[in-house]
Amino acid sequence: MGQSARRALSATRIATITALALAAAAFAACSAGTETSPAAQPEAPEPTEAPSVGGFVATGPMGNDRQYHALAALPDGTVMTAGGRGKGVGGHRALVHASAEIYDPATGEWSFTGDLAEGRRKHLLATLPGGSVLAAGGTDLSGFEAMRTAEVWDPGTGKWSPTGSIITAREKAAWASLADGRVILTGGVDTKKLRRLDTVEIYDPAAGEWREAAPMGEVRTLHAATTLADGRVLVTGGGKLDGPHLDSAEIYDPAADAWSGAGNMTEARVLHTATLLADGRVLVVGGTGKKTSAEIFDPADSSWTGAGATSQPRAEHAAVLLSDGRVLVTGGLGVGASAEIFDPADSSWTTAPDMERARYRHLAVLLPDGRVLIAGGNGQDEALAESELFVP
Repeated sequence: MGQSARRALSATRIATITALALAAAAFAACSAGTETSPAAQPEAPEPTEAPSVGGFVATGPMGNDRQYHALAALPDGTVMTAGGRGKGVGGHRALVHASAEIYDPATGEWSFTGDLAEGRRKHLLATLPGGSVLAAGGTDLSGFEAMRTAEVWDPGTGKWSPTGSIITAREKAAWASLADGRVILTGGVDTKKLRRLDTVEIYDPAAGEWREAAPMGEVRTLHAATTLADGRVLVTGGGKLDGPHLDSAEIYDPAADAWSGAGNMTEARVLHTATLLADGRVLVVGGTGKKTSAEIFDPADSSWTGAGATSQPRAEHAAVLLSDGRVLVTGGLGVGASAEIFDPADSSWTTAPDMERARYRHLAVLLPDGRVLIAGGNGQDEALAESELFVP
């Protein structure tokens, strides 16, 4: 028998078997009638779709390499970066940038805007009411002296102009925006007197001035400050880089200009992150000393509870609340490009794909469309210009 004949016979056999199977199935269905077959099983519910892990894609690089820089989300959906330290070239000390740039999520590109009056790093960059931006403090090129000067960017002109100076020049401080548009600056180190600070000051954009506020209960440096849903401010941890570190926390009430205790974390921490969750609690992650632990603060009763552990120890990492209420945690000193996601619904951690670049001292901000912009930081070649997006 030829090859063509054999193929035809095989096709005929397959068609016959298929027809017999369909006929048997039809007969069984008719025989069952309206009675329930003993072998019948209830219809399985449709599986619930798990949240997407997402992934990272490259986007336009900044015009300057930057670490120890700052990011500010603007009301029109764009993002500003300003200042920071670049790369050293040919054995020369790295530049401290005075430049500022704006990222447009629609085009994926950065464009320069007006320069700061002074280059600064480790500074404050806060969006003010009306879309203007405050840049304040930081350190200069030497890195040994904190700056008192402050300036404000005008979105209408794209230019910076001076505003009231900080009362006490400080570095390693923490800041947060208040609900009424003012900005609070806490603790840090007075580089002129070489002392750690418990002092606090608040910038009033209406007056263009800094005013003293009630001091904290403890001196704090390298700590975190988080604005709570009710407008109060939580500060956590702090201490010298090589210790000792604090496990204490306290809350500032701007209406009363007063601080109150907020219990103690399960671990002492510096260079950690503290992220406000959608339900009003705060997720604290990592810190110097190869910490993998995470915990949650509940302002309703000032309690701290464990929140599992990250797969990698993280310090000088970034953490940002996603649109769906989960938290993306990226990078960190010594952990390369790794990333993971925390789900507050069950306090679980899920490994995410690696970032496009290994980085620490980078910054991340949520964009209006739910993506996350990650910019700069320190990588294998020191300061990075490269940016990337996390797409949920």
